Amino acid sequence: MTVGRRPMLHCILRDPPRCAPLPGGLRGIGVDGLRAVVADVDPDQVRAADSAQLQGYADLIAQIHRDAPLIPMRFGCVFPSDSTVRKLLSGHQDRLLSMLDRLDDCVEIGVRLLLPDAPLQAATPARHDPAAPAAPRADADPVKDLSPGHGHLAAIRRRLDDEAQAASRAGAARGAIEQVVAGLYRDLHQEFGQIGGRSLLSLYFLVPRAHSGDFVDALRRDPSAVPGSGLITGPWPPYNFVGAIDDDLRSLA
Repeated sequence: MTVGRRPMLHCILRDPPRCAPLPGGLRGIGVDGLRAVVADVDPDQVRAADSAQLQGYADLIAQIHRDAPLIPMRFGCVFPSDSTVRKLLSGHQDRLLSMLDRLDDCVEIGVRLLLPDAPLQAATPARHDPAAPAAPRADADPVKDLSPGHGHLAAIRRRLDDEAQAASRAGAARGAIEQVVAGLYRDLHQEFGQIGGRSLLSLYFLVPRAHSGDFVDALRRDPSAVPGSGLITGPWPPYNFVGAIDDDLRSLA
């Protein structure tokens, strides 16, 4: 390794690996049945990386993943020395080997859904009762007309109700997708949030490579079975199934 340059961890394989020789610019550091794939980098250049460099990094990992199961690392995991990399492999050996077993011959396929808005509740006409108090004006704001304390609580309740309804719609959408691809995946990771005022459900499936074509075909066969508008991504290396170990190893860098 050139003076001033440090090893940046790309991924972790079994040693000996099942893949072809590593692409140019990469080398392996092996210990205890594991091999870390690293590139020697200038830390300042890593911090200044642009989108083209990030894409090149992802392409290298995808190339290796076509031939061998691996634990992919997010960009920028730079270690002080090779000895530090060996120490982390030894210290996490059982955990890393177990994760490689779980990820063996699998790819990640994502489904991102913009969920439909909640249907508007139609008001039920009521009989007019002369003894009843006057109904509020149509343009009245129920929160604004309350005292500050009550208005604040009403706003919180309305927000919590909206969030509960959105979570319910997300759960229904997830259930519909799980039914469509039942038996074709090994694990599932979910993220749920908002984008542009719409609910966004992101599902990441760990799919055996041999079933990846059937998995995508099942999703495309009947789009009406899945609510909302969706996007299928992948297949990729399984980034969303190594989050905890990625964070732990990064903390040692």
